[in-house]
Amino acid sequence: MTTNSRKPSLFALKMQKRIDQQTNLSLERESDKNSFGDASAILSGPEASDIHKENVQKLTSMSDEELLNAKNELINSMDGKLIEFLKSKRNNDSAPGKYNLKQKDSDRVKLLNTQNKIKEDKIKNLSYMKDLVNNGLNMDVIEEDKLGWTGDLNVENQNKAIDVYAARFGLDGKLLPYIIENKTTVDGLHHHGEEQHRPGYTIDELYSFLRKNHAPQRILALDVLSKLINNACSYDSVLDKPLLCSLTESGMFVLLRMALDDTNIAIITNALKAIGNLFSRKTDRTMLSGLSGCNCDIALPVYIVPDAEINQNELDKSSDFDLIVLDLVHGALRTDLILRLQYIVFNMNIGSSCLLDITEILTGIASRGEKYAFLVVETNLYKHLYSLVFTNLHSDDLSETFVFLTRVISSQSVKCALKLLEMKILDSIFKYINNPTKTPLLLECLYLWQTFFEYKLAGQTITEVANLVLKFVDRSVGLSADLTKTDLSLMSASLSLIDSALRNFGKIYIDPVYQLTEIILARLLSSSDLPDFETSKLIGNCFSVLSSKNLKFDSVSSKAVEYLNKHFGKICEILYEKSWLMSNYVNNSPKCYPSLGFINISLNGGEPLFMLIGLMKFLCNNPRHFNIPKQFWTYLNKLMKSSIDVSHWYCRYEIIFLINILKTLTNVQFEIEPTHKIAIALMSFIPKHMAEELYYTLKLYFNSNFVDSIKYESNFEILKSFYELLVPNNKSTCASILITELEPILPKDWLFLPILKIHETPFFKSSKEGESLLKESLANVLFMETHYPEVCEQTPLAARYCRVACTFMCGRRGTIFHEVKSMLNQIWHVYAAQNDNLNFKDPIQGVESFYDFYKTLCEHYVSVSYSDTVFGAYVLLPLQRKHSVELRKLVWSEIELPQTINIDEEHLDRIPLHNYTQPVETNKELLKMYTRVMSLRRKFIMYHIAIAHLNQI
Repeated sequence: MTTNSRKPSLFALKMQKRIDQQTNLSLERESDKNSFGDASAILSGPEASDIHKENVQKLTSMSDEELLNAKNELINSMDGKLIEFLKSKRNNDSAPGKYNLKQKDSDRVKLLNTQNKIKEDKIKNLSYMKDLVNNGLNMDVIEEDKLGWTGDLNVENQNKAIDVYAARFGLDGKLLPYIIENKTTVDGLHHHGEEQHRPGYTIDELYSFLRKNHAPQRILALDVLSKLINNACSYDSVLDKPLLCSLTESGMFVLLRMALDDTNIAIITNALKAIGNLFSRKTDRTMLSGLSGCNCDIALPVYIVPDAEINQNELDKSSDFDLIVLDLVHGALRTDLILRLQYIVFNMNIGSSCLLDITEILTGIASRGEKYAFLVVETNLYKHLYSLVFTNLHSDDLSETFVFLTRVISSQSVKCALKLLEMKILDSIFKYINNPTKTPLLLECLYLWQTFFEYKLAGQTITEVANLVLKFVDRSVGLSADLTKTDLSLMSASLSLIDSALRNFGKIYIDPVYQLTEIILARLLSSSDLPDFETSKLIGNCFSVLSSKNLKFDSVSSKAVEYLNKHFGKICEILYEKSWLMSNYVNNSPKCYPSLGFINISLNGGEPLFMLIGLMKFLCNNPRHFNIPKQFWTYLNKLMKSSIDVSHWYCRYEIIFLINILKTLTNVQFEIEPTHKIAIALMSFIPKHMAEELYYTLKLYFNSNFVDSIKYESNFEILKSFYELLVPNNKSTCASILITELEPILPKDWLFLPILKIHETPFFKSSKEGESLLKESLANVLFMETHYPEVCEQTPLAARYCRVACTFMCGRRGTIFHEVKSMLNQIWHVYAAQNDNLNFKDPIQGVESFYDFYKTLCEHYVSVSYSDTVFGAYVLLPLQRKHSVELRKLVWSEIELPQTINIDEEHLDRIPLHNYTQPVETNKELLKMYTRVMSLRRKFIMYHIAIAHLNQI
């Protein structure tokens, strides 16, 4: 067996010869000693020459093959950018260590970038770069990537109008404008990240600093964040999302908590400051301190997180991050926050400011509820702070904050208060009271003492109350001089304590207090000017003390009535303009850590509300007729028309005033109609924590005169019982109020609740009791729509229509409407008179889809109505030309409504036919349906509507 061998072609032989020649030439050049030069093109410095000689000597001793192999190995192991850089150094024909500007390059400098390209848009920086040449080691070649930050900023869109941009904050935690025009090189705060032309840092950039290992960066970030939290609420109106919500939802607390685990004292101090600011609710604290003692009330809020009120097993399954975003306090405790704080206090040398921040954190935790407050009071950390504060008796911010923390704990429950009494807290408090040096601290001590009285605890101290409090009151009265704000505050707090003692411990010997109170009132009521906030607070508390027991004070009653008759009109004008109930309430706090929110009020100006509360409470026990000015009814009418949802802390004071004036007018046997009007206004305002007041209001609402005015055969006991069943059990205490119980018991559409309840409950829907309740409810709706339309109009007309229309689908076999046809017809006429306001296109509260609701109503009409004209009038309203075409297509295509629906002439007189026929229908699909009109057996209203449209085509 033989093999055939192919000879190489002539072209292949020539190519091989050329390759060999180039290789030999390359090796000859590489082995040539002169090719290495006399000096290194790369190295510089005193030892460069010696190193170069050694390298040349070694290279010349190697064979051509060794040189080639070494070269390939070196090239394969090096980065391409580095190879290009070395080649450029080798090919530079300028003298080593100097940068030579060639004549042809006089207008530019060759800038070497990593991609070996020159960007023309950066030539403007060249003159600046020239100054850097040869000014330092290895500065003979300029590397743009490394030195580009030293040039001018490339500002993009700087002069363009920008509506939305990333928020940046300065080192003081304040929001910075988009651009700051710097006058000098040190003006403004700049950085080297994104948007270099803009000052300040974004939240994400601050977070990145917090993750660094470099301590100064972390300290800076913590300092800025703590200040930023302090200023957060100031920027809610200009940011697309409330800042504090963004911070909590982004998991900022996790980073702050990690910073607490550091060993650097500066980092720990700044982390404590940031967490302290986050937990402090400083705005709430300021308002609560001012409002404490008003109306002799020292209740504090319990910050329940509604979203976290779920099964504990579900919470346990949540990750740490998810739990913190859901409930900040609960999530923080899972991270062993208190244990870490305890370790810091006992083992690290921290300052008093850190102790203040720790106290703020504990206050935030205790405000979450009884379980959390009890957890705090049992810790060694709380006991250590207790010992520190009450041993040294310092009248500083720490003492005041700690007493407030103790008051928060005691207000949560009797159990927490008893735990504090076991620690003999009152003995320590008395030391501050007996040696007062700072008014805010003294006030907190008095309010803490009163908190125990509210639970009927600390009864053994009752004998000290009169003498101790009289000392402050007597010292502060200064009848020959003007009373200062401090005097007024101390007197109000002292009287608030006295009032609590009287209410909770019965008769005690305080005749001197009564006498002194009368003297104070005689002086303050003699002023011709309306009182400021502190004076109003004191007057109200004086009247509260005098009304604590069923004692009669005829001389004071006369002066009170005289004052009311003179000033009540002006006071009502102030209420009209500055109503706390009708103020624009804003609450942008995070759901995981709620606050009380804001309304436009000031505790420094004139505020007669609290004086009015005390006056009405006093006149309720000492009945005297007084004039109700027209300004009051103007204010009440505005309140009844208000559509603002009331569910915040500050509105409760005005509600208390209205409840007290209602009780007072009832006691003095004022006219029934005005008192009934006040009761109606209160129905949708009374919050859950005032549940007992709703019983009283319902009693007045359903009084005999009201029943007679409706002229209905029932006494409305069933309807009254229904509303009473809606009153919840009150979980708040006399010293604390759950923020979830600030919501009204009854909604704005409370009138229609019985109808909705009957319609949604199958058994109740077809029961005798349900039918009786439905009849009474419709009578009530008709009465309110006729006599108090401003109350009804708080619910949109379309929603009222849907709620009343539910009546047609209630009762046994859904035919109860035959028994209440007269009332339904009258209500229809009321709604028809407001036809211009009827709009089914907008969302309707409580109705997911009006189309589906209307379809069900139409089907029910076809099934049971027997062409009832009142029922037909309700069904026909949504078929007007101004409403959705889909509703008209529905009744012509899916339901046999056109040949069954019927109405009376009275309905056409109220809603004329042209409302259904004008403008001419343009929907081709619907017009096609109209052509089937001739097949209808009965020529009812739908026949005339269809013919009118077809005739105009």
